Amino acid sequence: MKKILITAFEPFAGRKRNPALEVMARLKPAAFGCRLFRGKLPVSGREVGPALNRLLLKVRPDYMISLGLAAGEAALRIERFGLNILDYGIKDNKGWLPEGKKIKEDGPAAYFVNTAPVKLAAAARKTGVPAYVSNHAGAYVCNTLIYEAMHAIITGGFSTKFAFIHLPLTTEMALQEGAGRATPPSLPLAALAKAVEAAIKAVK
Repeated sequence: MKKILITAFEPFAGRKRNPALEVMARLKPAAFGCRLFRGKLPVSGREVGPALNRLLLKVRPDYMISLGLAAGEAALRIERFGLNILDYGIKDNKGWLPEGKKIKEDGPAAYFVNTAPVKLAAAARKTGVPAYVSNHAGAYVCNTLIYEAMHAIITGGFSTKFAFIHLPLTTEMALQEGAGRATPPSLPLAALAKAVEAAIKAVK
């Protein structure tokens, strides 16, 4: 039986929740007909690469889908590539704030994911949830994860198919963002989980 590894980031930026973790918890092995493994990743530019490598070596998945939060988005964002850059707008969870550094000094400028983002976005939209393909994952830890994942897959000889999905806030989280402020874009958790499930099925 083939194996799927789903990863999700811990909460960050002062929030106590991350929709990535909540969506990951809702995904069931029966939906994919594969063995399903889950991994929680640190929001740390220095630690996310080693943590991911440990998961890859332990699970050796056929498919790996990573989930992250893009607060302020109103749709699922399927990322196309990761850049070889560390340029944070806020500190990571370990207090690191790199400016203009490379992830890998001798690495390529970017890695394209080895799945079809257009196909994944289309599958998510069929569930009634907005989704689109993004050509820029930013320069924070989500981007680091994409770059580190594809670097590990290519240099480590893995056959793993990798995709990264950025999620908006859940409606439940948006309601907790603070009274008196403009409510940020959001989608219900159940809808996000359904859309992510459909996107993952499209990877296979």
